[in-house]
Amino acid sequence: MSLLRKIHDVFGWNKSVSPIRKNLRYLKSDKADELCLEVLKKYNVGMAEVTICIDKFGVARYLINEPFVDETLFNAYNQIMEHLYSSYFNLESLEDVRKAVNRVASQIGLNDVVQKYYDVLMYYIIRDSRGYGILDVVLKDDNIEDVELSDWRKPITVVHRDFLSYEALVTNIQFQSEEEAKSYIDKLAMKCGKAISYAKPELHGTLPEGFRIAATIGDPVSSSPTFSIRKLPGVPIDIVKLVKQNVLNYNIASLIWLINDAKLFYVIAGGSGSGKTTLLNAFLQLSNPNWKIVVVQDVPEIKLPLRPRFMQFYGEDSDELLQRCFTALRYRPDILVVGEVRGREITALVRAIASGSGSATTFHASTPDEYELAIRGLLPRDLYTMLSLNTALMVFISRVRKGYNVERKVWKIYERVGDEWREIYDMDKGDSILKSYIIKRLAKRLARDDIEAEYDYRIKVLENAGDGYESIERILKRYYGL
Repeated sequence: MSLLRKIHDVFGWNKSVSPIRKNLRYLKSDKADELCLEVLKKYNVGMAEVTICIDKFGVARYLINEPFVDETLFNAYNQIMEHLYSSYFNLESLEDVRKAVNRVASQIGLNDVVQKYYDVLMYYIIRDSRGYGILDVVLKDDNIEDVELSDWRKPITVVHRDFLSYEALVTNIQFQSEEEAKSYIDKLAMKCGKAISYAKPELHGTLPEGFRIAATIGDPVSSSPTFSIRKLPGVPIDIVKLVKQNVLNYNIASLIWLINDAKLFYVIAGGSGSGKTTLLNAFLQLSNPNWKIVVVQDVPEIKLPLRPRFMQFYGEDSDELLQRCFTALRYRPDILVVGEVRGREITALVRAIASGSGSATTFHASTPDEYELAIRGLLPRDLYTMLSLNTALMVFISRVRKGYNVERKVWKIYERVGDEWREIYDMDKGDSILKSYIIKRLAKRLARDDIEAEYDYRIKVLENAGDGYESIERILKRYYGL
């Protein structure tokens, strides 16, 4: 299949929308120096330069400058792409693309031009054929957490992990028409292996890199084509790195490690974008590497890449997720994880508790009372009572503003004692973990008379660990004698 025909298919150019121009389009910000009042950071993503700054109106911006394109390069790109589009080549790999470009260049007499502009020319051809076009830079930038389109008439915004205090940075990426935005969303849908259309105007899926995407095509569900792409790291962030980022401390990490060993049920609660999934992923790693951990989720956000007995089941709605949970329980997991509770799938957590499996989930709540109110509405009274009484721990994480900075932090932890919640950690006051009921409960559950000493020992193990996912795995294997 020709390269441009593949672009045509992937981007969804069809008769239902106006043709999107196939000429080279690149991102530039020639007047960045005039626009920026204060430059906060500059760095490169591949061949593109990124400038993060505050402009004269106080707007935080993310400006991309891609390699310069003069008229000769512009014309060469368009000619080569047009010939590739009308020809047939095997383009399964980057090497196939390079060979095809060289062959076409020879056929149309552009060898000298291609040789002179080779690196830049290949940058744009690969970006537009195998990558994400004008969104390629932000999706390759490891610092970006979210990419959002709210209206095709407005620039795309991004959430940058180093500049959370600004909430979102305004980019210099903007679609030129509603048709172009729709066509781009068609491309994203096809990369997810799904389709979006007027008959099915919403998209929920996962891009090949594991990024979660939600999108709408416009009428009748939104006033404009929109999308939100949530990027998760390919390798999960480990617990030591989270400690170094001041998200939590080793005392909390040691407690969760014991909770996992005791196979108790805990909840990580917070708002959207607070870091619940990242924290849960790091917590789950603090478990026996030979344990069977089964995760039920709508998209693959939780990952344990080095665990041989890690399984993932998927469902798109509460009914499907509940059925996957029941299937997961038949696998007799050591820990059953529901990625995020939204509906009937919460029933499976009650069954996990009853079966003796460990379990964990994330939840949208900001207080124990909100959690109680939510699960009361999702469960029959007897099951609600069972889940509530068996929720060993609630860990609250949030975006916390300190001066001009915003940080993700575990700010409160509660334990369940009888029919009440007791605070055992406050980010400002410290913790009372060693005086808590949960420590006594862990001593009984794990049959350890020296639970306080074990708690302190695990703190020291983590303090002496180097950060890095593989490093933590090695330490855990050594600890469990594997």
